[in-house]
Amino acid sequence: MSAHLDPIFESPLGGLSHEGNISIHDLTKRHRWGLRGKGAAETLRIQGWDIPEQPNRLVASKNETFVMALSQREFWVLDPHNDTAALAMSNDFTRDAYPLFCQSSHAWLVLKGCQTSALMAKVCGVDLRPEAFKVGDVAQTQMALISCIIVRHELAGNDVFSIFVDQSYGEYVLEALLDARREFL
Repeated sequence: MSAHLDPIFESPLGGLSHEGNISIHDLTKRHRWGLRGKGAAETLRIQGWDIPEQPNRLVASKNETFVMALSQREFWVLDPHNDTAALAMSNDFTRDAYPLFCQSSHAWLVLKGCQTSALMAKVCGVDLRPEAFKVGDVAQTQMALISCIIVRHELAGNDVFSIFVDQSYGEYVLEALLDARREFL
C-alpha cells in the first residue's frame, strides 16, 4: 500500500537552470523521501532498495534512483528523473522506522561542469576535489555559512554535485553560487 504525497512547498528557485561552464539546476521539485529510525535500513532492504554500507555515502539503487545514508539510522531516496507529482512513498513502516519528508524541507541544487570543485572551494571549507571527495561521498557541512548536504555522484553520465539546503535558504545559496561562478564564465 502506498500513500500519495502532495508537495507542501513550491521550489523557492522556480525550477530554473543556469547554464554555462558551470551549470546550476534546481531539482527541488524532484521526487525524494526518507526514513529514520533503528529499523530504517532493514525496512529499505525488505522493500528492495540498495543502501550504502556506511553513513555519508550514496549508492545507485532501483529505477535510476539513489539512496543516501546520512547516518546508520537516516536514509533519503532521491529520484532526479521524476517530479513530485509522481511521488508515492510506501507506508509499510514499523515502530522502528518513520518517514522523513525531506521533499518539503530541503531545496535541491545540482552543479555540473569541469570546474565545480574550484567553485565549491570558494563557498565551502571541505575539500571537494575528485581525489579527496569521490563519487558517492556525502558531506554534511556548511556552504556560504549555511548548513547543507553535499553529494558527489553521476547523473546522466556527468560528474555532479547535489546540494541540499533548508528551503528557506534556497535563494540565498543560489545567489552565492551564481556570484562565485562569475569567475568561471
